[in-house]
Order: sequence, then C-alpha cells, then structure tokens
Amino acid sequence: MLSSSGKPVSAKHNLSLPRPRGITVLCQLLGFVLFLVAPVLRAESLEDAAHELAMKVCASAHKQPVRIHWQETADSPGYLSESRRKVFLEQISACGMAVSENSDAPVLTVVIRVTATRALLIAEVTDAAGGQQIYMVEFPRASLYVAREISPTPQLRRELLWQQEKPIQSAVEWQDQATEERFLFLLSDGLFIRCRFDHGAWREMDSTELPAVNRRPRLGEGFFVYSQPKEKLGFVLHNMLCDFNASGRVSFSCSETGFGGKLVDLSSSCEESPRYLSTGKGDYTQPDRIMLTRPVGEGAAASREESYAGSVDMPGPVLDISVTEHSKAAFAVVKNLSTGDYEVYRITAVCGN
Repeated sequence: MLSSSGKPVSAKHNLSLPRPRGITVLCQLLGFVLFLVAPVLRAESLEDAAHELAMKVCASAHKQPVRIHWQETADSPGYLSESRRKVFLEQISACGMAVSENSDAPVLTVVIRVTATRALLIAEVTDAAGGQQIYMVEFPRASLYVAREISPTPQLRRELLWQQEKPIQSAVEWQDQATEERFLFLLSDGLFIRCRFDHGAWREMDSTELPAVNRRPRLGEGFFVYSQPKEKLGFVLHNMLCDFNASGRVSFSCSETGFGGKLVDLSSSCEESPRYLSTGKGDYTQPDRIMLTRPVGEGAAASREESYAGSVDMPGPVLDISVTEHSKAAFAVVKNLSTGDYEVYRITAVCGN
C-alpha cells in the first residue's frame, strides 16, 4: 500500500481503529491518580524505598513544614540508619518540604513493618486536626541484611523517649499485638505508669499504686523483666515477681521469687547470637556509658579492645536497663546530670552507620 506521498506503509497499521481521544486522556488521568493514591509501590532496597516513599509524600502532601518521627520497633531495630534517613530527608527537602521542631507542625512518622519475606516502609502524616494520610512502599526483606557485608559488627544507638523530674526505677516498651498500640511502662515513685504513643509523641495514660510492701520503693528495688522463657512481661519488687494486665484495667498478681538479678542481652540483625549490655564503673555523680560486649565464653583469646563491639555515651549514671521480648531493644533509665531529670532511652544494636 502506498501513502499519499508515494511511500510504502505497512497495512497492519490501518487494521486497528483509532482510539477516541477522550478515553486516552481518561486513562492517563487514571494512571496519574493511581500513582498518587496507590497504597504500595515496590522497591529493590531500603534506600530505594526511602527515596520512593519521599516522592509519594511530596506528590500528595502540602508543602508545609513537618516534624519527623523515626519509629523503631522491636521487629525492626536499627534499620532506619542515618544514611537511609538522609536519603528520605534530602528528597522531601528537594521538593520543598522543610523539617521543623515546631510543636504545631504536622507530625510525619516513618516506620518499617517486617513480614516473613517482605518489608514495608510507611509514612503517616498527622495534621493538627487529627487527620491522617498514609503512604507505603514495599521491598524485599532480604535487602535489610545487606549491611552485614558492610558493617558486620553491631553498633549501639540511643533514642530519648521520656523525661520527668520524679525518679524512675525502671522502664520498658510494649506493643499490644491485637491493636498494635504501643505503650511505655514506668516504675516511678511508688507508681506503675502507663504512657501511650499517640500522634507522634508519648503521653501519660494513667497510673496505679504499686503493690503494698513493707517500705517505699527506692531506686534499684523495682525493675521490669520477662519471665522465663521470656513469654510474659512482669516486674520484680522487693523479691516479689509481679505479673500485670498490660491493657485494660491494671491489676497485679505477685508471688515470692528467688530472682537474683537480670542478664541484659541485645540482638541485632547482623548477628545470629545476641551480645550483652554493661555499664561503666563510675558512681552516680559521673556520666556513664552503655557497652555492647561479647557473649560469655566467646572470643576468649580476643584482645581487650575487641571484647567490646560498641558503646554509647549517656548524660548521667545508668540506673536500670530492661529489654523487650526477644531482646530486640533495651530501655535504659538515666539521671541527666545537667538537668536533674530522669530520662528513658531506647537502645538498639544497628549494623550500619
């Protein structure tokens, strides 16, 4: 077949009917809308996911300052490394979203959820009126462990969760598996205090008097533990092991125990076996540090320098350390020597910088 200019053209091009322009435009618009509101995109690595997630936030959110909250969970400790956070922050900054410390700014929470084979990087934006927008990017769980080849030795990271003037004996974080609500439990000044994570911040929920004992609790006389084989959270108070109802109305059930102390072990994603946490040898008038040590009996021939995998400095003496179930994170109570406040830090072992 010849065209009007005399050049041959393929006949098969003339067999398809021309597509109406209105339908073409509609398809393009639909694709654009799906790009904006699709709940999950796919990425090949956590770095790629951080970039893709920032792009989704940029495309859908108003260009207003936000407060960033990086949420580490017991199932995903240390994955949000500084380098991965930087990827996300640089991208939202490039599209005109500033990071602010203003308490009135909307909260942008970034968290990782991990399944057996996949992982989700999630961003949730909460405005002052309580409205929420959620964005998600999916990537292979295996990509989380690439850091093993780069930094096989875990390092410690601290994150301030809570501070108050009244003394704190012990603290631990707990998540309700049914509702996925997160709680921070405190033993403080004769009280059991529950805090709940709400709109990007911890807020005190309620408080209950601790079980009656012969004398008022002092620092070090009460601490949280997971009863063997680490299936139930409780606390030890004056040689009494107390179970409690974590959700709903608080109630205690205590019994005598021969509990002589607790071994604080901490797991990381770059090693199969856990390491142990220890503190410095200073007194309560000096700043302290928390150290990650080798398991007992491991590396007997190693030098003294090699016996510590890493450490993190604290602004005062460490009064107590408790761990979550499966030892994914630890929670340190510190008296800040500069402010005089009692502070709670989440401590995780991370594999990257």
